[in-house]
Amino acid sequence: MRLRPAVLDAALIALSATEVWATRSMGGSLSLAVACTATAALLVRRRFPLLAFAATLPALSLGYVWLAPMAALYQVASGGTGRTAPDANGGTGSGPRVTPRMWVIGGCAAAVAVVSFVPWPWLGTIDWEPAPTILALLLSALLATAPTALGLLSSSRRELAARLAELAESREREGRLAAEQAVVQERARLAREMHDTVAHHISLIAVQSGALEVTARSQEARDAAGAVRELSRDALDELRRMVGLLRLPATNASGSSDPAGGAGPAGMAAPAGPGLAELPALLATAGPTVRGRVDAGGCPAPVGQAAYRIVQESLTNVRKHATGAETEVDVRLSGGRLLVSVRNGPPGELARPLLPSGGHGIAGLRERAAQLGGTLDAGEQPDGGFLVRAVLPAA
Repeated sequence: MRLRPAVLDAALIALSATEVWATRSMGGSLSLAVACTATAALLVRRRFPLLAFAATLPALSLGYVWLAPMAALYQVASGGTGRTAPDANGGTGSGPRVTPRMWVIGGCAAAVAVVSFVPWPWLGTIDWEPAPTILALLLSALLATAPTALGLLSSSRRELAARLAELAESREREGRLAAEQAVVQERARLAREMHDTVAHHISLIAVQSGALEVTARSQEARDAAGAVRELSRDALDELRRMVGLLRLPATNASGSSDPAGGAGPAGMAAPAGPGLAELPALLATAGPTVRGRVDAGGCPAPVGQAAYRIVQESLTNVRKHATGAETEVDVRLSGGRLLVSVRNGPPGELARPLLPSGGHGIAGLRERAAQLGGTLDAGEQPDGGFLVRAVLPAA
């Protein structure tokens, strides 16, 4: 039993016992016995409210004890929720229908009013003068209605608190659904924009480079056009994969259902991106100034994909900001961790003009590593070069 109900019950029983002691001389031994029984019945009023109420009625009729019957009636009135029964359609209908519990509460209140008003012969001479009769009616009404009203008020407050909690939970759930719907709509918009604009331009690059490869006179020009066509095709494949990823349900695409990129709740599989197996090919096409070593196997797919993206973005940054710089790539396992390092020297003498840059590459790599529980550091080196180093959990 919690502290507060226990303290209230103890205080109520103490007050009732005080009332019995104060009125002990106003009745006989039978009146004192039923008064003590009424006080003892308050001990079980929470567990057996109707039984406790019935045990207090004799004290109301034979003696001068009021507190115990009023407390028992209050407990009967406050013990339930719902004062109207729903109709067949789930509502309360055109008018409230009284539940059986309300009949019980009304009957108990009527019993208190009748027992406290009716003058029993053994109590003494019956006086039906107008003034005493009116006072008896008012007292009986007060003894019956006050505890009933307070009990129903307490029941209504508990029911209202429960309804408010349900309403708050419903609004919170609706807010989450609205936020998820907004995310889905934004992802769909991004997918459309990427497909309609970026894919269009890359497709034109692929078509033009293919035509140049066929019509070019020198072998060097044909090789360059072929390389551009291959890169455009790879970019289109990556773009299609990203558009497909954006079209997936948000829970699947974010990885909350399957971090490895498996089937999501809707049974759709997230497209798998390049991983460690594709790193050698990436290094081979990076140019003669890039040297690398890949000595890692058995890593989870998300870790391998993150390592590929880290190396890919780092090499892109080298082409943008340090064209022609000597670059070393090292990807290896060590102590249950995948270590990724991309180090480049200072830019070459024939460095090209800087390409457009949004400045979000390194920040995105840090976020990618943090999502897997790893870390990524990047910064300039004393010799004018740049170092990107990541540590990813491989277990």
